[in-house]
Amino acid sequence: MNQSPRHLVILGLVILITGGCVHGISRQNRQSALKNLTPQLILGDFKTYSGRLVLMGGEIIETRNLENESLIEVLQRPLGRNTDRPLEDKEADGRFLVKYKTFKDPYIFSQGREITVAGIVVGKEVSKIDQKEYTYVVLENRETHLWPEREDYYGDYPYWYPYPPYWYPYYPWGYPRYYHPYYGPWR
Repeated sequence: MNQSPRHLVILGLVILITGGCVHGISRQNRQSALKNLTPQLILGDFKTYSGRLVLMGGEIIETRNLENESLIEVLQRPLGRNTDRPLEDKEADGRFLVKYKTFKDPYIFSQGREITVAGIVVGKEVSKIDQKEYTYVVLENRETHLWPEREDYYGDYPYWYPYPPYWYPYYPWGYPRYYHPYYGPWR
């Protein structure tokens, strides 16, 4: 079958558009779950949210394996709109617990890892953080996505710039730029 270049361009754009957003949670759970909730909001109106499917995520604080279940304590953060990944630059909005019926390895589900959970609100649990009592929202896991660790692509540049600044002429106010022996002033 002879395809014109126009068809190939359209096919390429469709592939790029549909493959651009990767969600950690299935479409069915994302569509039926309540989103943009915080543990404090759920605790404030617990009867309304009890038994409902919610989508929450954040950073793992601790993984505990009990005799018949596993509990993961999560520091809740808002989720990204396009990927459901917790936003690392946003304020934490409280803590919640996720209950699993199977063993969860604390090495894999380790402190600091990011997690997104679709779970059913099943209860509250009061526990202590240091000397203070804290009420957790407890979710029963329906689906979980453990995100890969983030890499720091923009670490500190280890070399001193011995070159004098120059003024970038195309910006209305101008601002100092620095020459770099490899990249030069054109970047």
